[in-house]
Parts: sequence; C-alpha cells; structure tokens
Amino acid sequence: MKRNRIIWFCLWVLSIVGISIKGGAVTYGLFALLTLVPVISLLYLLAVYILFHIYQNLEQRFVSVNEPVNYRFALVNEYPLQFVGIRVRFFTGFSTITDLDDATEYELRPNTRIEKETRLICRYRGEYEIGIREIEIQDFFRLFRLKYRNKECIHAVVKPQLIKTDKLGDIKLSDAVRESSQSKSELDIISREYVPGDDRRFINWSQSARTGALMTRALTGSDHQEIAIITDTLRYSADQADFLPAENKILEVTLALSYYFSRNNISAAEYHTAQDIVRLTVGSTWKFEEYYNNISEIMFSSQNTHALLYDAALRRHDLLGSSMAFLVLSSWDAQTDALLKELESNDIYTAVCFVGDDDKDRPDLSEHKNSVLICISPYDELTKESGK
Repeated sequence: MKRNRIIWFCLWVLSIVGISIKGGAVTYGLFALLTLVPVISLLYLLAVYILFHIYQNLEQRFVSVNEPVNYRFALVNEYPLQFVGIRVRFFTGFSTITDLDDATEYELRPNTRIEKETRLICRYRGEYEIGIREIEIQDFFRLFRLKYRNKECIHAVVKPQLIKTDKLGDIKLSDAVRESSQSKSELDIISREYVPGDDRRFINWSQSARTGALMTRALTGSDHQEIAIITDTLRYSADQADFLPAENKILEVTLALSYYFSRNNISAAEYHTAQDIVRLTVGSTWKFEEYYNNISEIMFSSQNTHALLYDAALRRHDLLGSSMAFLVLSSWDAQTDALLKELESNDIYTAVCFVGDDDKDRPDLSEHKNSVLICISPYDELTKESGK
C-alpha cells in the first residue's frame, strides 16, 4: 500500500511537471485523472462500508469450555459493485477458530457471497464476544485501508469444563481425604467390614480409604464426615484478561472436586458467597447435571469480599462441622488466613487450592500445620503436575 501511494505521488508530480513544461490536453487530462484517483478511492471505500454485509452464526449460544462448536460466517455482496481486498479479524483472546486466519483476503464479485464453516473453541467460562471482531477493506488502487469494528458480534455464554480426575496437581484426592480422616482424634461412626448385600449408600468411604478395606456404617446418626468445598467468588480485577482465566479455573476445580466426590459417594457440599453464603449439596452422579448448572451460574463480584465470606462461614455450623475443607481461591489476604485458622481450630483438615501463576502471590502456609497448598495455573490443564 505504501508503495502504491509513492507510485501515485510520483506520477502526480510528473503530471504537474508536464503541465509546467509543455501543457496540452493530454498532460492536463492526466493531471486531472491522477488527482481524482484518491477521491474515487475514498468514495469506493465509503460505498463498500455502507453496502458490505457479514452474517455469522454459532451452532449453539450456550457452550462449554474447550468444546468445539460449529461456526459459520458469510460475506455478502448484493450490489453491482465488485468488492476487493476484504479481510476479517477474529477475536483471539478468549476463543480460537480452526482452519481460518486473519491473513486471508477475500474478493466478492457483484451479487455473490462467500460462506465459510469451521469449528470454534472457547477457552474460558464467562460471557464475552467471539467470532469476527474487525473488518478491513481496501480500494482498487490499494491506496487506502479502512478498519472498523464489526457491529454484530456474537455474545457467547460459556459454561465451565467438567473434568474427571482423581488428582489435583501433584496430590491425589484419595490421599487428601485419607489425611483428613487420620487427623481426627475420634470417630463418631461405628463401622464394620462391607459384605455383599449391604446398602452401598451406607459405605464409609473415609474409613475405607484409611483401612484399605471396604467399610460400611453399622450405626448412623451424628455423621460429621461431610467434606466442604469453599469457592471464592471475589472478582479482584476489572480487566477481563485478568479475571476470566482465574474465575474459569476456580469453577473448574470446584466441579472436578465435586464430581470426584459424587462418583465415589463421598458426602460433600459446596459453599460460596452471593450477598449471603449459599450451600449446594453434591448429589449422586445421576443428579449431577442440576448441580453443574448451579455452579455454572455462580456470579463473581468485587462485592463478594473475603471479609463477607469469613463472616458468613462462621455462621454455618454445618461447614464448621465438616471433616475436611477445600478452599478454592485466586487471591489471599488477612481474612482468608483468618478463615483458614478458624477451620483448623475446628479440627478441619484444609486443602488450599490456589489459582495463580505468580509465586509472590501464593499464600504462606508455614504456620498452618493442618493444611496443604495445591498451586494451580489458570492456563494449564487441571491435572498437570507442578514443574512439568
């Protein structure tokens, strides 16, 4: 484009020189034509901007993270004017489009359309724009380029990914559950070894993990074996590029833990703040879809402070009576440290699942003897081990 401008300018200058030296109808005509070229080019760009249309469609509005969905778009020219040098730029921050790139240049003859169909993958949970972000058009002479934002972007609602895993980072979940059972000073459930025919709903999975043999409850009653999953819903930044990956991973961890407990018939409940604290029971696998939808709808907010979470948690006797807690969060402060101390004072073994990449932001748990730190990158696979 710069080269074409230089060529045009040199020709325009030569036409002026020709007029000065010789004059005549030819030189004047050439000067007038070259002078009109940029005007014609700008008028052409304006016409293309007004007349050119893009249609795009996603197979489904509600999608899940890392789930490929069909995506199609059409470039349409419904007028007797040829469109040249058209490029489309895609949103790439939070989504990926396969088999297409921004370098492709399209040309539309009069009354034609170009259709493309491919697959689109959303990387993070949340609500954001996907598909075509920007359109770039050029004139016939390649003198000018016009870029403008697509006025009809697709607004996607993306649900978190459900991952089936038996470990988080370097830690096996069965080992964490076993550690919480061993930290108890006394048992409040009498169990015996499981025999065929016993009701599987009364299997004591905590004791089974500790003893290595399948155990069932011989006496049920005051059972404090429920595991608590505490999900931090504080939005610590106003920048989507900052908070979307962290919030996505927080919900991914919560769902992975919940699904593990559901599959293994371990009693568990999830707690998060939404003005007040909310409790969701992790049910059996055949009821898990409802639980998944509830977790997917969790809203993060700057008003859901750690102080609010701390105060609300202290009012929940069921939470403070848990056998173990998983604290899932992406920021740490004095209030979360106080919450961890409160959990430990109630003899609750706690696994702190910290979502973050910066080492200086990670909590120091050296003074907490009844807890373990699990560091999780917001950009890596959930089961990826640290240092790998």
